[in-house]
Amino acid sequence: MRIRITLVALLIATAAQLFADEAIRRAQEELRKRNLYFGDINGQTNPELVEALKRYQLRKGFSATGALSDETARSLKVQVASSKKNEQLPDLPVLRSDSARELAEPDRAALQSEIQQEPTSSPTPSVAATETPAQTEQSRTEEISKFVQDYLRDAEGDDVDLQVGYYAFPVEYFDHGKASREFVARDTRNYIKRWPERKYTLIGPVNSMSTKTPDVFQVEFTIAFRVAGGGRVAHGKTRNLWTIQSGRNNFKILVINEQRLHD
Repeated sequence: MRIRITLVALLIATAAQLFADEAIRRAQEELRKRNLYFGDINGQTNPELVEALKRYQLRKGFSATGALSDETARSLKVQVASSKKNEQLPDLPVLRSDSARELAEPDRAALQSEIQQEPTSSPTPSVAATETPAQTEQSRTEEISKFVQDYLRDAEGDDVDLQVGYYAFPVEYFDHGKASREFVARDTRNYIKRWPERKYTLIGPVNSMSTKTPDVFQVEFTIAFRVAGGGRVAHGKTRNLWTIQSGRNNFKILVINEQRLHD
């Protein structure tokens, strides 16, 4: 009897180890897709994987532990033993497609060519010199808040060109790195098709902070979202992190990222 119990325990432990190794292997694959990990895909933790996880966690606003935490695994769409099986929507940005897609090599080469050809917009002062510092700060806060609200409103519609118009290209686009106008337009179009019903509600104020670069600001805000399509419904909250640039008449998004919030 003791031998049988020991054998069963050994089999359970071995199965658990295999499952853990599979989670690590999937994490390695997902990080390689995002150009963060270049080591072997072997299901084994190594220094390269730890550093890749840290870089990914910093990018997503998670604690940079270098470990495959539940939060990190959910974000990478990797199933681990402690992950929730009834997750309604993968932890990928809800303001674009929720399917894991990366550029094929020909597309990547084309994107790099587009990035080299697209000029980077230079800052243009947008505030009249006659305004006082207090008036300037208040005005800028109101303008940035309106920009975010307009973005959320237009993101609920089906006008792809209107939505793409909020970005300065090439834009640092979630986990894809620098993305061209064509890539973002295709991504937006796919997301609209997948989730034809979308509702985004701003929760609380839009917080903004100046950077060392003139007319460039860090923006943070939280939204509640509800998306539906094809018989599926998903809802939740996200913390959104942007870098925007002020132009003569409006703002443009230079960097966009977000973090799923869990109750």
